[in-house]
Amino acid sequence: MSEPLFSNTIVYESALIRIGAFRCDRTYSGFRNTGPAQNDCFVFPRTAVQIEHEDAPPFVASLNVVTFYNRSQVYERREISVRGDRCDWFAVRRDLALEAVRASGAEAEDAPFRWHRGRCEAKTYLLQRRLFEAVTAGGLHDSIAIEETVLLLLDRVIGGAIAAPEDGRKRSLVHDVERLLASRFDQHLDLARIADQVGASPYHLCRVFREFTGFAVHQYLRQLRIRHGLESVLETADPLCRIAVDLGFTHHSHFTNAFRRDFEITPSVLRSSRFRC
Repeated sequence: MSEPLFSNTIVYESALIRIGAFRCDRTYSGFRNTGPAQNDCFVFPRTAVQIEHEDAPPFVASLNVVTFYNRSQVYERREISVRGDRCDWFAVRRDLALEAVRASGAEAEDAPFRWHRGRCEAKTYLLQRRLFEAVTAGGLHDSIAIEETVLLLLDRVIGGAIAAPEDGRKRSLVHDVERLLASRFDQHLDLARIADQVGASPYHLCRVFREFTGFAVHQYLRQLRIRHGLESVLETADPLCRIAVDLGFTHHSHFTNAFRRDFEITPSVLRSSRFRC
């Protein structure tokens, strides 16, 4: 058997920014704790994982969110996906990160990020994936374009930053629902079953989840499926019909239409243009 994978690779670096790829199998001996963050960065998960910053409640890092880390920040992870923790990260020089946070109207002193995660719009998700693909494939060499795109991403993700719910019971409920959806997004789920799994009434679950995530449960689940579909389009050569069925869509045309609504591009066109940002 091969050894469990662990790598944290810088794929692009300049005086202003870094772009990296973090890959850690769930069977890796140090999966729970791979050390403190080495950069002030924002991170786009490719798999779902539970993250817990020091002295803070846990949260689900899924493809629906972006996560934030300050340099030297201590945190731990717990398994959700069978693929472990796979994510791409974008680091910005600290003075620029502080400037961006302050420009948004938020307070920032020694460390830029006061939040642990934020919402990730579809256009932002697609932009970061295309940038990462273009850089790693060697299809983009314009350093100014790369740096400007990372700074644009920073502005966008700061705008979607969210604080954890202060109510511990509601926070725990939202966490449990997000964890369940992230681990079973490709299965048939109904509201009664989800509510039973997390020990809440369907009404209370829907109200609290919408209040703290900004999404109805079905919207959140659909978005997860579409983004996992994007990953399959970029990472595999599987036919679209197979990707659609694996994600729980009844037909590949339903997947294609939903994909186009979110990303304003079809899966086939994205696959053929994957190395162009």
